[in-house]
Amino acid sequence: MEKAVHESLETQEILQRMEEVRCELDEDVQEIVEGARVMGEWRYYVRTYPWICLGAVCVAGYLSVPWVSALTKVGRGLVTPNAPPKGGVRGALLKFVGNLVLRGVLSYAGQQAGKLFAPQAAEPQQDHQP
Repeated sequence: MEKAVHESLETQEILQRMEEVRCELDEDVQEIVEGARVMGEWRYYVRTYPWICLGAVCVAGYLSVPWVSALTKVGRGLVTPNAPPKGGVRGALLKFVGNLVLRGVLSYAGQQAGKLFAPQAAEPQQDHQP
């Protein structure tokens, strides 16, 4: 008789633990779904990594502006595709200074991003050490 009661208590404990695990799984799945939804939005990345996003936008703009400018001039017939650039020494100097300023800004943004995210990147490594 005692053996049957003992098995009954073990069975009840197992059933109760299984119910707890099911509830925990449901909560975990809800958290994963919510996390995936949040990470699918571009605003998440801008809030989480503002300096990296700013740098990416600057690089994209820097790389796209010469192509867009050249394509619109060729499309309007303002220049032929193989025509030498106009503007003389003054234009070349302004372009050179503009490139220097942009590279300086991007370098500064990269340094600031490194300072901002370096402590966050180092934290998980410290947690895994015995």
